[in-house]
Amino acid sequence: MEQYLGISAAILGSLGGAGVIVVGLSSWLGKVWATRLMDNERHKHERDLEALRASLKAQNDKQLTEMSSDFEIFKQTHLREHNDKLAIYRAALDTIVPILAKIELLVIGERGELSTEEKEAFENDRLRIYGYLAMLAPQSVMDANDAFVDLLLALIYDGEQTNWETVRNSALRLTNAMRADIGLNKEPVAYNGSR
Repeated sequence: MEQYLGISAAILGSLGGAGVIVVGLSSWLGKVWATRLMDNERHKHERDLEALRASLKAQNDKQLTEMSSDFEIFKQTHLREHNDKLAIYRAALDTIVPILAKIELLVIGERGELSTEEKEAFENDRLRIYGYLAMLAPQSVMDANDAFVDLLLALIYDGEQTNWETVRNSALRLTNAMRADIGLNKEPVAYNGSR
C-alpha cells in the first residue's frame, strides 16, 4: 500500500501544479457526469412512474365504469323484479278476495254449495293465481298458496268442514309470505278482531 501511495505522490510531484489542476478538473468532471447520469436516471424513472400511474388510472377507470354499469343493471333488474312481484301479488290477492267471500258464506252456513259456474270460476282463478305466483314467487309463497288452495279444495269438493278462523289464518299466511318476500314489513299481519 505504501508503494502505491509513493508512486502516486511521485507522479503528482513530477507533474507539479499541472497535476493538481488535472486532479481538480477530473474530480469536477466526474461530479458533473455523475449528476447528469443521476438526472437522466431520475427523469427516466419519473417517465416510467408517470406511465405506470396513467396505466393504473386507465385500468381503474375502466373497472370502475364496468362495475358501475354492472351495478346499474343489477339495480334495474332488481327494481323491475320487485315491481313485477308487487303487480303479481296484487293481482293474486285481487283474485283471491271474491273466492274468500263465497267461502266465508259457505263456511258460516249462510249459503249452500257453490254452483257449477262458481266452481269453474274458482278453478280458473286458482290456476291463474298459481301461474302468476310461479313466475317470480319463492317457494315459501308457493307453499303458503298450496296450503290455502288445498284447504279451499277440501271445503268445496270434499265437503270437509272447518271454521272461518282456519280459512282466514290460511289466507293470512299466504299474504304474510308475500309481504315477507317483497320486504314490506318484517312483522306479520294478524287478525285481531273478535269474529
